[in-house]
Amino acid sequence: MPNACRSFKGDEGGAVVLIFAVLLVPVVGFLGAAVDYGVALRVRTIEQVISDRTALLVADADTVAAASASFSLGQNELSKRLGTKVGQDNTNIIGSWLDGSTYKLTISTKLSTMFIHLLPNMSNQMIVSVSTKVVRVAPVYETKPPTSSLLSPEAADYNRIYFYCYSSDPERQKEADAGRRGLTPIADNATNPTDYSSQTSPTCTKNEAPSYMLRNVRNARAYPNRWDDKKQEVYEYYTDTVIDTGLRIQTMKMKGYKIVDGSTKIYIDMTKDQILETIVCKDLSECKTKKDGGILSNSNEKHEPVTTKDSCEEGKYMYYGWEDRPPSGGSDKDYDDIRLVVSCPKIVKISDKKIRIIE
Repeated sequence: MPNACRSFKGDEGGAVVLIFAVLLVPVVGFLGAAVDYGVALRVRTIEQVISDRTALLVADADTVAAASASFSLGQNELSKRLGTKVGQDNTNIIGSWLDGSTYKLTISTKLSTMFIHLLPNMSNQMIVSVSTKVVRVAPVYETKPPTSSLLSPEAADYNRIYFYCYSSDPERQKEADAGRRGLTPIADNATNPTDYSSQTSPTCTKNEAPSYMLRNVRNARAYPNRWDDKKQEVYEYYTDTVIDTGLRIQTMKMKGYKIVDGSTKIYIDMTKDQILETIVCKDLSECKTKKDGGILSNSNEKHEPVTTKDSCEEGKYMYYGWEDRPPSGGSDKDYDDIRLVVSCPKIVKISDKKIRIIE
């Protein structure tokens, strides 16, 4: 019996070693977590400096070139300060305008952990992310009347184009006019086109963008008394344009309605019934049909509509090609019933942008 006790006592050393080994992993994990989080904190500090600086520069830019150059500076600095340490593929920087006055930039870095993954249910990677939100005085866009307009004189329908300013502010969109201000007629396809030169189009202000509405009155072109008759079959199609303040890319959020008794609007889903194509031209010589040396589809040429993703900056032109009826309503899909060429909006210079970080 004494020998057995001595044997058991001798085994205590092994038990201590075993307990120590079991406890060592979480202890190292917890101590190592401090190291991993320390690294993450240093990375976050670098990210925040780059994020703040880049967001301010982009928001301050008045041209696409300046905005792109500022963003590239941020990319290069991020790559230089972190990319060489964590790998170029493990850093990411993205920025976008939330509306006409607010720009948000986000930087994220994927880090491989050294110790924290030793703890139960902990990953061997962590994402360190920061963002900066900058606000500036929203730009004011000045838009000239269309450089050229061509509304098909052969169409049986009467078509009239209106200019208006569309607000990207969700609160404005809840108002009675749905954020569409200053609807002004600018062209139609009357046999003798109506002269709208005396009409004054509005200047688009904070968070507004130049937009266009097509008013289509079925089978009425030859009957002027029907053009504004509430009893006619009438459709309205709105481009509801939003402009990326930095890149000047215009996004058309098309909405369509059937108008009943002159006021009641029945919503039409335009996602499957595209009636508009948009193309950015570097100059007026491009905004011609291919047979005339330009880049536009030839008349009566059936094709899938183009939706431009190019920047519409000062000096360039935007081409709008409409079908006056959607594909489900009898369109021939040549997108030349209404053609407009409009100079890209010019930003009215603002002396004090009051740029500041808000988040």
